[in-house]
Amino acid sequence: MKILFRFPIVFFLLWGLLHGIGKVVRLAPDWPAWAVALGAALAVEAVIGLYRYEAGAVTSKRGRWLVALRLVALAVLVWILVEPVWVREVKRDRQKEVVVVLDDSASMHLKDDGEEATRLEIGEAALEKSGILAKLGESMKVRTVRAARSVHDTGEAETEGWNDATDLAAALGTVLEQVPPDDLGGVIMVSDGRHNRPGHVEDVARRFGILDAPVGIVAAGSTEPPRDAAVLDVKAPEAIHLGDRMRVTATLKFDGYKGKEAKVRLMRGEERIEERVIQIPQDRHREEVRFTTVPEEGGVGGFRIEIAALDGERFPDNNDWAFETSITDARTNVLIVESTPRWEFRYLRNLFYGRDKSVHLQYVLLHPDRIDGQDDAEIPASASRPFGEAQATRLPVSEEEWRKFDVIILGDVAPDAIDAGTWDVISKCVTERAALLVMIAGPRFMPHGIGPEAGRNLVPVETFEEHRNFYVSTEEPFRFSLTSEGRSHPVTQQATGETANDSVWAGFPDVRWRQPVKSLKEGAEVLLTASDGNEQQVVSGDEGLNAALDALARRREHEAAAALLVTRQTGKGKVALLLTDRTWRLREGAGDIYHHRFWGNLVRWGAGPILRAGGNRVRLGTDQLTYTADDRIKVTARLRDTGLSPVKDEDLKVELVREGEVISSTPLAYVEESNGLHETELPRIAKAGRYEVRLRGTQADRLSAEDGNQGVSAGFRVVGSRGPVELAETTLNRGLLDTVADLSGGKVVAADQAGELSGLFLKESNERHEVRETSLWDSGWVLGLLAMLLGTEWVIRRGGGLP
Repeated sequence: MKILFRFPIVFFLLWGLLHGIGKVVRLAPDWPAWAVALGAALAVEAVIGLYRYEAGAVTSKRGRWLVALRLVALAVLVWILVEPVWVREVKRDRQKEVVVVLDDSASMHLKDDGEEATRLEIGEAALEKSGILAKLGESMKVRTVRAARSVHDTGEAETEGWNDATDLAAALGTVLEQVPPDDLGGVIMVSDGRHNRPGHVEDVARRFGILDAPVGIVAAGSTEPPRDAAVLDVKAPEAIHLGDRMRVTATLKFDGYKGKEAKVRLMRGEERIEERVIQIPQDRHREEVRFTTVPEEGGVGGFRIEIAALDGERFPDNNDWAFETSITDARTNVLIVESTPRWEFRYLRNLFYGRDKSVHLQYVLLHPDRIDGQDDAEIPASASRPFGEAQATRLPVSEEEWRKFDVIILGDVAPDAIDAGTWDVISKCVTERAALLVMIAGPRFMPHGIGPEAGRNLVPVETFEEHRNFYVSTEEPFRFSLTSEGRSHPVTQQATGETANDSVWAGFPDVRWRQPVKSLKEGAEVLLTASDGNEQQVVSGDEGLNAALDALARRREHEAAAALLVTRQTGKGKVALLLTDRTWRLREGAGDIYHHRFWGNLVRWGAGPILRAGGNRVRLGTDQLTYTADDRIKVTARLRDTGLSPVKDEDLKVELVREGEVISSTPLAYVEESNGLHETELPRIAKAGRYEVRLRGTQADRLSAEDGNQGVSAGFRVVGSRGPVELAETTLNRGLLDTVADLSGGKVVAADQAGELSGLFLKESNERHEVRETSLWDSGWVLGLLAMLLGTEWVIRRGGGLP
């Protein structure tokens, strides 16, 4: 009868005890508290029942010890089962940090009309007079850095040309990298807002807003421009082929010269190539001037755009912009394989065979137009054939011959024309040798008719059924439209600037055929889509992150459904799929300008580096012709024998030379499975001037001698900045500063209002509330206690003769 009273009493006591403990610590059992209490009460009854069973075999004292040890072990086991965790909130003082960014670029060292001090001096004096830094220093860490082309701590040495450009994006980005997010209080920046580097300041400012770290700005500078003429920007090719036209576009400004005229020249060294006379119709005039020339000599041409001096200029040093263009006879090996002479093939063959001298073309037309009884000679395509012998009648005869091509273009070829073994070879050319594969869709076979797995894996989209054709299209005529990726991609650049580029693509004539696809493969990127002109902008962040992600997904689905040009990095190489065979329509009303530019961009994008120095066997080049002290220098060499087969040089190295003196020597690493490429990267060079890289190696020296050269070298320049951009535009850019402040939750003030910025950073306590959790059950001490209790119980039990 006692059990009827004892059991519920024990159950309710344990249940109440668990509820009481739950008020102090967090319990996380896998079952409810009542279930734990019920199980424990049953276990207590089992312990008591066991004691009664053993009472006749042991002394009462030993029996009481056994009961006590078992009950304590049961309590420890229940403690482990309910998993108690001590949760509490603690306060911790946090030392937030405010970083003062001083724009130390050249424009900040100007004295505006009517001022006795420079912009930077006025800003620094305003901070000192307001006392804001001392006030913030009472409760926060305050640190000052200087920013121009890059960021330096106060007192750090400057590199040459350091203040010849302003990179506000890098300055704010460096703050985010150096200060932990929880410790960042914000930024005080003194600047005129003349950001002139590629990074987007707005993107970095948004990150400050997300972190609740405002950017307070002291605006310095005048909104009225001084009387000045300047070259703002120059667009020119890094390399062209000898005999091709070089197109140069210069953006100029003229402030304060209304009604005057200016002379603008394209110069090569001291030779005047072309001169234009510009009429200046207004006080603040901006104009683009285009020059076209056909260089008669190869090598690296030192060119410049020059504005003849005008009376009363504030900054005469910004009237010219020097640049270099490599004029080379190096050629890209291109293979075109097509089934029948459709229009796309005809125009492409004519382009690469006659128009573009930088391409060594081989083409195979599997089913050409023939006269009855005509027999074709067996001529396999080979990059080793002499330049000008382009027509072949057979595919390359070996993997070695396939690998000599930089670009492989496949048209609407039948599945039986390229067998599985050949597709394996093409796949290796792309994934290992780093060739570009271009697939031009056709209604009969390409790309849906590809059968072998190696070929289908190269296609960047999921296609429809293999055994069908796409001659009939139910779609309305469409036009080419750039995607967001396409607007900035080098393949689709037809004009300078996104707006102008969009206009060029939108102006092409209607197209009436394209091949549909199911979906994109992972890593595929759509550059061009079919547009009827009625698409709406679907991506917006106004309704929150989830809505923006949904809109982005819808946009990707639409682009996949309407894709015209899809690209994908595949192994070391690239694949481009054109889902229309109508790019020849780019010629309508414009000749071959846009058609040539599109295909030239595509070939240059995928074919790899242009190596401007050397001969047929050994070539050498750097990834740019002009570097700043912030740039790393990539050097690439290519070694091939007389049959254009790759040659590996184990001891190949490149020497960095200035004024005849070898500064350093760096080994080059062979790019496995490539077409003889060797690469390395040189460290940044702080001192401006002309430099040369010179190739040295056993195989390189031997092959150079076979080319008739004593050695191969390539030159480049290191400059403080790529042009006079810092002093080209010097007015206060209040619009950019306001945008940065708005996005970050900050504020823009004039110099005499600098003290108002303190409210951005002193609006809350420096105390930080943290929730800490301490597990009270998952501990070696608890497990050790349980083991000790059970062990002691076993010893006492065995000592009493119990089993």
